[in-house]
Amino acid sequence: MKGSYNSIESRTEDEIYSVTEHNQEGLREDERKREKEEEEEDDEEGGWRGWTVVVASFFCIAILDGVGYTTGLLLNSLIVDLGAGRAEVSVLGSLQVGVYSLGGPIVGRLVKELGTRPVCILGAVISSVGMVIASFGTRLDVVLLGYSVVSGVGFGLMYIPSVVGAAPFFNKRRSLAMGICLCGSGVGTFTLAPISEFILSRYGWNWVFRFFAVLCGGCIACGALMFSKKTREEKEEKRVETRLEESQKIVEELRTPYRVIDPALFNDPHFPTFLLVLLADFVAFIGIYIPYTHLPPLALSRNISAADSAFLISAGGISNTFGRFLGGYLCDQPAFHPLYLTFISILLNAVPALIIPRMTSYGAFFTLFSLFGLSSGCMVGSTSPLLLRLLGLKALSESFGLVTAFRGIAALIGPPVAGLLVEWLSDPGAAMDLTGALELLAAGLYIIAITMHSVVKRRAQYTQL
Repeated sequence: MKGSYNSIESRTEDEIYSVTEHNQEGLREDERKREKEEEEEDDEEGGWRGWTVVVASFFCIAILDGVGYTTGLLLNSLIVDLGAGRAEVSVLGSLQVGVYSLGGPIVGRLVKELGTRPVCILGAVISSVGMVIASFGTRLDVVLLGYSVVSGVGFGLMYIPSVVGAAPFFNKRRSLAMGICLCGSGVGTFTLAPISEFILSRYGWNWVFRFFAVLCGGCIACGALMFSKKTREEKEEKRVETRLEESQKIVEELRTPYRVIDPALFNDPHFPTFLLVLLADFVAFIGIYIPYTHLPPLALSRNISAADSAFLISAGGISNTFGRFLGGYLCDQPAFHPLYLTFISILLNAVPALIIPRMTSYGAFFTLFSLFGLSSGCMVGSTSPLLLRLLGLKALSESFGLVTAFRGIAALIGPPVAGLLVEWLSDPGAAMDLTGALELLAAGLYIIAITMHSVVKRRAQYTQL
């Protein structure tokens, strides 16, 4: 009886081993299939998911930048209805950009931990609520709370997912894909400026904000279409991580969510160049944000109609679109390094900015501001490729978050300071003069960054030898 029992037990163990071995073989086969599918997916340039993310990102950026760049059209109406000064009302647009940009490092970390989809959807909901609050405001502080602070937080949660979401799906055409996403800014500005002027002239600024609330709500659908994809480097890191001791994994998982910047970034040989680029970009954007608030009042002072003044913003927006596309396309070409392209773009920004205040005709304003939009768009389209060249894809979300944060500080400084300068000198053209001077200063900083980058590259070549 006992022998029979042992025989049954032995046979059962053999069967269990056979089944287990069969299951493990099946799991290994499934793993090989998944790895093969992942490799094929990696080799595919974009795919339908990648291009869907590009389209969704395009529309998100079109709405959030289109809303931000039309603030200048509302300036005079808000001054009259809210009884505030020009410098105070100028804070509306700059504070909004500042809030959504200053959250860049935190949002970049959230994107890395949670993915682009939930972050973007949350941002769309918050920004829509903020616009509704602003539309019912009767005092400047209420409008600031809704339009600038609440909607600014929402736009910040939408912006970085829209900029970096498409990058993992592309290799050869990555800069072009990201440039197309950024083109939404110009299309949004071109489209929303005349629509906002139409609503403003017939129903008032309250209904303009309500219209914006509907558009922001529509971005929930765009956020839902933002698929995620891990890069090969991230997959390999995941495999390595599984081989670490359990205690090390627990410590790392506890620490990671609270890091805004990965400490490994500080050890990159190009990090000092990145810091200088960050400073130059900051100075340039103090100037770039100024015209979108102060150009329409300058045009009105030159006896250009309100409708034509509004269309100047549209002209700058559509040329900005072409500039972003051009910047992304050129950065994909081996002959163009994003660092040099950005320097040229900033230098070209200064030319129309310094000439516009001396002009009086609508044609001159239109042509010059279109050139400003083209060159500044080319600069924006080169930003992500530049960060990729300097620090790599792994650091894109965090480095772009830092750049966005400093652009937010620039937005807080530029329009209000320009408004104070205009009031002090009693000259609407002083705002554009300030823009030109800041672009020249930024170009000088880029010369230093280019020199530093060349030195680092030469040192790397010597090390290899």
